[in-house]
Amino acid sequence: MRHARGTGEYWPVRAVVAAAITALLVVSGCARVPTSGPVEEGVEAGIDEGVGYVAGEAPNPGDPPASIVRGFHSAAVAGSSDDYVQAREYLTDAAKGPWAPAAQVLIYDGSAPLRFAEPEEGVIEVTATVAATVDAVGVYTPASPGATSTLTYELEQDEDGEWRIDTLPDGILISEVNFSTLYRQSALYFVSSDQTALVPDVRWFPQRNAATYVMRSLLAGASEWLSPAVVSAIPAGTALSIDSVTVSGGVATVPLTPEVRSAGTDDRGLLLAQISRTLTALPQVQSATVTVDGVALDGQERTDLVVNRPTGRAPLVLTDEDLLATFNGSELVPVSDAVDLGQLALSDPAVPYDDGPTVALASGSVLLTVPSAGQGADQLYTGRELLAPSYGPGGWIWTGEQDNSGELVVVQPGGGALTVTAATLEDQQVRALRVSRDGARLAVVVEDDGASQLLVFSVVRSADGVPEALGASLAPARGIEEITDVVWVDPVTVAVLGTSRETETVHLVTLGGPLTRLPSVAGTVRIAAGSGERDLFLTTEDGVLYGRSGNGWAQVASGAHDPTFAG
Repeated sequence: MRHARGTGEYWPVRAVVAAAITALLVVSGCARVPTSGPVEEGVEAGIDEGVGYVAGEAPNPGDPPASIVRGFHSAAVAGSSDDYVQAREYLTDAAKGPWAPAAQVLIYDGSAPLRFAEPEEGVIEVTATVAATVDAVGVYTPASPGATSTLTYELEQDEDGEWRIDTLPDGILISEVNFSTLYRQSALYFVSSDQTALVPDVRWFPQRNAATYVMRSLLAGASEWLSPAVVSAIPAGTALSIDSVTVSGGVATVPLTPEVRSAGTDDRGLLLAQISRTLTALPQVQSATVTVDGVALDGQERTDLVVNRPTGRAPLVLTDEDLLATFNGSELVPVSDAVDLGQLALSDPAVPYDDGPTVALASGSVLLTVPSAGQGADQLYTGRELLAPSYGPGGWIWTGEQDNSGELVVVQPGGGALTVTAATLEDQQVRALRVSRDGARLAVVVEDDGASQLLVFSVVRSADGVPEALGASLAPARGIEEITDVVWVDPVTVAVLGTSRETETVHLVTLGGPLTRLPSVAGTVRIAAGSGERDLFLTTEDGVLYGRSGNGWAQVASGAHDPTFAG
């Protein structure tokens, strides 16, 4: 018996696709496309809508160890369609049971060839350039640029002389192309601590049986980093009574164990909202029904919970004439009652979601309300070198010192300032912050020893929504350097201004997902986002305002700086 060698930081498998990938529209069913022929490394088809699959092949008589490992990886990629039955044909009887394919998904960079080595007969080592990993509950973690992992497989010959894998790491290895075909980004929804919003927790699951995967994970709870900011109204111990969520005619039926009945009337409204929002985000689900012992659970779904607060479609800017103005789609229009702000040296305006004053920084050290023709400025907070303010729900305005001592500040006009504990930020330079539209998360750009990174923190709040402390954090933007600005684009995406591939540009970063580089505009200094990618704007150092146009940017106005939307 051979024993496994170290498998490196990550763990398993290399996906060598043995047949065509086909993504099928789910209309009346899925027809499998038969395939045959030898294993060919790196054969992958494009992405289409619907549910995709990859066809593997059974082991061929007389295959040497390297071919067995290649065939195993192809069959493992196809395993979401056949419950890994074919993949286990490549394993010894002793290995079939212990192997846990769902333990983790290692996603490799398809532009970097997988490297195979056979240091001794019956031992195959596979080295992959890692793009990301997905754990057993669907949490996606991007890898550091250039990270590699070496996976070791030990094989034995059976009584017929055929090589089979006897020792292997858990999980599967899959290319980025196959991953995007076979897996889908899904959001699990939890309740904000003040019970006013639904907060998404991004996960990745196989497209087949997606409703079952998302419900299992929703019942298991929020990700560790997010959990300080949210609650689940689903009672502890609740599980699927039958390990399957069926979808028929667009209706998902969720059979839960009797523990769910312990939820009171208010919690039932919240838990039904969690389940409904989570499942109806799947393309095949239009509604959800929760049952216990075959009977629908009593309760009225809460429909007033905010998912994505509206920000308006017109960005607010400061003009070269020191006026507040909005871009109306064709030109900059001064806001009503606008006054000349030149003497105040204002910058970084922030706009509330609801009624309330627009605020800004004066000379970088004073947070104040922006004066108008009928109202003077009110000083809200004074510091040394303050961060550009960000409005959260409830009228809380976030700021703090750039040279940070481990705390931030939240201010309400007319209500004074409160300190928010932020121990992680102590002795760091904070370059930007932006609170999410649900108030449960805070995106922060920090710089330490000249290296910048984006951290997204959970926000610990009281039951009435008062921010108290930052919880754990997520680092979703690996590979982006020299970050200078960040804004929320939607509930699960932030836009980040920074440098990658030696070019400064705007990046769309999914919290718990891959990032997308947008075309660059020379001299970009600030970004702003309304509701979605199409409402992205940027300004350059010479005061030109750009908006999204097709896949790129178009100049829409000049003489503008510090663009912003509500938030």
